Amino acid sequence: MRKRVWIDIAEIAIFATMGSRAVSAQSATQAPVAKVSVVSQPRGIDGEWEGTLHVGESELKLVLHVSGEKTGEMAAKLDSPEQGVYGMSVSSVSKEQENFKFELSQVGGSFEGKVAADNRTISGNWKQGGAVLPLVFRRQSASAAGRKPANAISPFEGTWQGAFQNGNMRFRLQLHVSHDEQKNLAGTLDSLDQGANGLPMSKLSEQSGAVHFEIAMVGGVYEGTMNAARNSITGMWSQGQDNVALEFRRSDDVLEVRRPQTPAKPFPYKEEEVSFANRAGTATLAGTLTIPAGAGPFPAALLVSGSGPQNRDEFMAGHKPFLVLADALARKGIAVLRYDKRGLGKSTGDFSAATTQDFAADAAVALAYLKGRKEVAPEKVGVIGHSEGGLIAPILAADGAAKGGVAWIVLLAAPAQTGEKTMLAQSKAIASAAGMPAAQLIQSLEFDRQAYAMVREE
Repeated sequence: MRKRVWIDIAEIAIFATMGSRAVSAQSATQAPVAKVSVVSQPRGIDGEWEGTLHVGESELKLVLHVSGEKTGEMAAKLDSPEQGVYGMSVSSVSKEQENFKFELSQVGGSFEGKVAADNRTISGNWKQGGAVLPLVFRRQSASAAGRKPANAISPFEGTWQGAFQNGNMRFRLQLHVSHDEQKNLAGTLDSLDQGANGLPMSKLSEQSGAVHFEIAMVGGVYEGTMNAARNSITGMWSQGQDNVALEFRRSDDVLEVRRPQTPAKPFPYKEEEVSFANRAGTATLAGTLTIPAGAGPFPAALLVSGSGPQNRDEFMAGHKPFLVLADALARKGIAVLRYDKRGLGKSTGDFSAATTQDFAADAAVALAYLKGRKEVAPEKVGVIGHSEGGLIAPILAADGAAKGGVAWIVLLAAPAQTGEKTMLAQSKAIASAAGMPAAQLIQSLEFDRQAYAMVREE
């Protein structure tokens, strides 16, 4: 199976309901994006940048949102609109003089480039999976966000953002409105949290600020009224028997996703940035130690993440499960250490060349570091492993059994079979989802079995 060069995200079918009606669309999954401020003048690197990645005969538009340079706390998010991917959090970003770089650990990609003297372009290379592709980002004007096109025949043209609440679910919507050669309005709707992008408007009109559009494929109708400035629309969205208030604002910046489970500062415990080198000296691992309030020493947990390029929060699709878990444990009097995998976030080393045994060795060093902290009761330290981390936790427990090294382990979605059976099951599931014919699938799995047998024998 050939992986796409830029972002290796599987295509999935989306089925979401509102009332008794279903929304169905095929799209790439996406992560949410937070609003960022765009500077009005090209000073510094804060703002919005656009670039085009040429992959063979394909072109992928990328939108980079950078903030925090002036405060010294730089952050960035990346969109790939054509893939329906929004707000992928950059795992690390830095700028030293004209040199600018960032890493996207979720896809194992990175960018390094130089900022032009006029701060209007960043020229460099995108690296991923051994491929090196030239990429130039160009600064976008602050006035460009959601603006009405110069040749617009209606004030409704442009890009709009809105969201409605249905029960305990919040759905973010994005409108794209333009006109065709016959000067008829045309538009599409993106339901960002469902991954349903490009839903066509079957009926669309705007008259003296009164807006009407319909999405026939989901049975949805919107009626709204523009304000005098023509930069917001207030109205109602109807679908089935449901009617909800829905306001749109003219903007290119996708609305911020709300994750109520993600803890917010200030915390009732201490957070400390820590680092430690692995035994082979090939990597320095960086992480966060959370220490409960009060007098120690405290029981403690080491969090070991699953397979793939995971940072200390195990960030994926806008969620930070390890941050949530560390917060909950620290509030209950348990110290927690979580760390970036080698080569990711603030950790050094080569992620791509590492095996499960290498990651286990890194975890062993993290465990030793945690047990050596004066705030921690070493005889009460355990390991919580997720997925591949659920394979590593028993390795640590077995290695330290004679020394009383691990007091307990918790396994989250850990493999329950041998590695060979697990990989064969994964291969079968992936190939079946991709539509591989049954005969070809059987042949492919047999080839895998023979390869594994050869590894064992040799």
